[in-house]
Amino acid sequence: MNHVLTLAALLASSFTLAQTDKNPTVYINGTPIKGTVVTVGGKQFVQLSLPDLQKSGALVSGGSAPIKAIQGCMGQPLFNGVTRLTLLSAGLKDGKYVVSFKVANGTQKNLLPPSDADVNYDYMFAASADGQVQKFDTWDDANSPNRQLTPGANLTANFVLNTPPAFTVTRILFRPEDSTLKNGRLSELPFAPVSNMEFALKCK
Repeated sequence: MNHVLTLAALLASSFTLAQTDKNPTVYINGTPIKGTVVTVGGKQFVQLSLPDLQKSGALVSGGSAPIKAIQGCMGQPLFNGVTRLTLLSAGLKDGKYVVSFKVANGTQKNLLPPSDADVNYDYMFAASADGQVQKFDTWDDANSPNRQLTPGANLTANFVLNTPPAFTVTRILFRPEDSTLKNGRLSELPFAPVSNMEFALKCK
């Protein structure tokens, strides 16, 4: 990501939380991050995990690396060992920002995409060229991924941002949770070492 989160911005966003909660939740780009209150030089600050910051789409000023992801274009299937996602369309529809994905089961097991692979609006984000990120709010009930897929089967799922982003969307991000990847591997779901995905809306 190119989004730079300065220390001053972080402290400003979290100081009031620090006064009332020893383990406050700080929201970065709409992603909740559990912090720990620490005291430095007589002042209270909220300490956040670097991996959690990276997962939120933030790039901490001073040099953390961007999130590793499988990258591709609209219309190009991307595969993380478990789900094969193809971004079919993205844009405004009835005053909302909607993306449509083809979701395919790439395993030899039956798969419920939201619970088994995090193919859910909580793990889908719209992003700008300068690193602004907005998480999707919900899915279209008529085209949700909440259906079991047999091996090789696929469905179409629509994810919705009820308030369209104020920025120009250039990429759609898929960020499954670390716990889902870990538990999936323990259950013999063959997630790839890099399972995040990024879909560029205009590839050159």
